Amino acid sequence: MKKHRILSVPPIRFGIVLALINGFAGMILAPLFLITLGIAFTATESGVVIVPKIFPTVPWFLAGGLAIFTPVINAVGGFLAGVLIATVYNFSARWTGGIEIVLDDKN
Repeated sequence: MKKHRILSVPPIRFGIVLALINGFAGMILAPLFLITLGIAFTATESGVVIVPKIFPTVPWFLAGGLAIFTPVINAVGGFLAGVLIATVYNFSARWTGGIEIVLDDKN
């Protein structure tokens, strides 16, 4: 059993990893946004449209645009959050000595 300490995390690499994870999560959420916004834009209550329509296809374009850009927005936000988290960790690891992990020597 060996003890190791994580003293620094490369911010750019950590940001890239979180960007990929969040971009993938955005690809999972995009169809849900498309379905729920499409239903909301076309929903009626007793023949009265709940969301006013400018043109019949505009709400679907808005929902489609959101569905397309959700993974991109999530990836950019994940990258920025990853860089910030890694930077804060690097500063705090100087004062605290980092995170200590124990690894087994088995091969």
